[in-house]
Amino acid sequence: MGPLAWPWQSDRGARWRRRLRYVGLLVLVLGLLSAFSDRGILRLYRLVRVRAELRGEIARLKASNERLTEEARALREDPIRIEAIAREDLGLVRPGDVVYEFRGAREGEESSRRGP
Repeated sequence: MGPLAWPWQSDRGARWRRRLRYVGLLVLVLGLLSAFSDRGILRLYRLVRVRAELRGEIARLKASNERLTEEARALREDPIRIEAIAREDLGLVRPGDVVYEFRGAREGEESSRRGP
Protein backbone atom coordinates (compact mmCIF):
# COMPACT_ATOMS: atom_id res chain seq x y z
CA MET A 1 0.00 0.00 0.00
CA GLY A 2 1.01 3.51 -0.64
CA PRO A 3 1.65 6.22 1.92
CA LEU A 4 -1.80 7.79 1.29
CA ALA A 5 -3.83 4.73 2.33
CA TRP A 6 -6.71 5.17 4.73
CA PRO A 7 -6.36 3.58 8.18
CA TRP A 8 -9.03 0.95 7.51
CA GLN A 9 -7.34 -0.20 4.29
CA SER A 10 -4.24 -1.65 5.96
CA ASP A 11 -3.48 -4.29 8.56
CA ARG A 12 -3.71 -1.55 11.09
CA GLY A 13 -7.16 -0.94 9.63
CA ALA A 14 -8.44 -4.18 11.18
CA ARG A 15 -7.37 -2.93 14.60
CA TRP A 16 -8.93 0.42 13.81
CA ARG A 17 -12.27 -1.19 12.86
CA ARG A 18 -12.17 -3.31 16.00
CA ARG A 19 -11.56 -0.22 18.15
CA LEU A 20 -14.31 1.60 16.29
CA ARG A 21 -16.70 -1.27 17.06
CA TYR A 22 -15.76 -1.15 20.74
CA VAL A 23 -16.25 2.61 20.84
CA GLY A 24 -19.60 2.23 19.07
CA LEU A 25 -20.66 -0.49 21.51
CA LEU A 26 -19.54 1.67 24.43
CA VAL A 27 -21.52 4.65 23.07
CA LEU A 28 -24.58 2.42 22.62
CA VAL A 29 -24.33 1.04 26.18
CA LEU A 30 -23.82 4.51 27.65
CA GLY A 31 -26.74 5.81 25.60
CA LEU A 32 -29.03 3.05 26.87
CA LEU A 33 -27.88 3.59 30.44
CA SER A 34 -28.52 7.30 30.18
CA ALA A 35 -31.94 6.72 28.61
CA PHE A 36 -33.14 4.37 31.35
CA SER A 37 -31.39 5.83 34.39
CA ASP A 38 -33.00 8.04 37.03
CA ARG A 39 -31.90 11.15 35.17
CA GLY A 40 -32.30 9.72 31.69
CA ILE A 41 -34.09 10.87 28.60
CA LEU A 42 -37.22 8.81 29.31
CA ARG A 43 -37.57 10.37 32.76
CA LEU A 44 -37.10 13.79 31.22
CA TYR A 45 -39.85 13.02 28.70
CA ARG A 46 -42.21 11.91 31.49
CA LEU A 47 -41.43 15.04 33.50
CA VAL A 48 -42.18 17.25 30.51
CA ARG A 49 -45.55 15.50 30.10
CA VAL A 50 -46.34 15.87 33.80
CA ARG A 51 -45.40 19.54 33.67
CA ALA A 52 -47.77 20.10 30.74
CA GLU A 53 -50.59 18.32 32.61
CA LEU A 54 -49.94 20.39 35.73
CA ARG A 55 -49.95 23.60 33.73
CA GLY A 56 -53.35 22.62 32.30
CA GLU A 57 -54.65 21.85 35.78
CA ILE A 58 -53.35 25.19 37.06
CA ALA A 59 -55.19 26.98 34.25
CA ARG A 60 -58.43 25.11 35.10
CA LEU A 61 -58.04 25.89 38.79
CA LYS A 62 -57.40 29.57 38.08
CA ALA A 63 -60.58 29.74 35.99
CA SER A 64 -62.52 27.98 38.74
CA ASN A 65 -61.04 30.34 41.32
CA GLU A 66 -62.14 33.35 39.26
CA ARG A 67 -65.69 31.96 39.02
CA LEU A 68 -65.81 31.34 42.76
CA THR A 69 -64.43 34.81 43.49
CA GLU A 70 -67.14 36.35 41.32
CA GLU A 71 -69.81 34.22 43.01
CA ALA A 72 -68.54 35.25 46.46
CA ARG A 73 -68.60 38.90 45.41
CA ALA A 74 -72.17 38.50 44.14
CA LEU A 75 -73.21 36.87 47.42
CA ARG A 76 -71.79 39.82 49.38
CA GLU A 77 -72.85 42.70 47.16
CA ASP A 78 -75.56 41.77 44.63
CA PRO A 79 -79.01 42.23 46.20
CA ILE A 80 -80.75 40.31 43.41
CA ARG A 81 -78.50 37.27 43.99
CA ILE A 82 -79.01 37.48 47.75
CA GLU A 83 -82.79 37.66 47.30
CA ALA A 84 -82.77 34.70 44.91
CA ILE A 85 -80.92 32.57 47.44
CA ALA A 86 -83.23 33.67 50.25
CA ARG A 87 -86.27 32.73 48.17
CA GLU A 88 -84.95 29.42 46.82
CA ASP A 89 -82.95 27.98 49.68
CA LEU A 90 -84.64 29.53 52.71
CA GLY A 91 -88.19 29.73 51.39
CA LEU A 92 -88.56 33.42 52.29
CA VAL A 93 -91.12 35.70 50.62
CA ARG A 94 -91.58 39.44 50.32
CA PRO A 95 -94.43 41.15 52.08
CA GLY A 96 -97.37 41.21 49.69
CA ASP A 97 -96.26 38.12 47.73
CA VAL A 98 -98.92 35.49 47.19
CA VAL A 99 -97.68 32.04 48.20
CA TYR A 100 -99.11 28.99 46.46
CA GLU A 101 -98.52 25.76 48.28
CA PHE A 102 -98.99 22.61 46.28
CA ARG A 103 -99.43 19.33 48.03
CA GLY A 104 -98.29 16.11 46.48
CA ALA A 105 -100.80 13.66 44.99
CA ARG A 106 -100.39 11.24 47.88
CA GLU A 107 -101.09 13.91 50.50
CA GLY A 108 -104.25 14.94 48.65
CA GLU A 109 -105.45 11.34 48.39
CA GLU A 110 -104.93 10.68 52.09
CA SER A 111 -106.78 13.82 53.13
CA SER A 112 -109.76 12.99 50.87
CA ARG A 113 -110.05 9.52 52.40
CA ARG A 114 -110.28 10.95 55.89
CA GLY A 115 -113.33 12.92 54.95
CA PRO A 116 -114.25 16.57 55.30
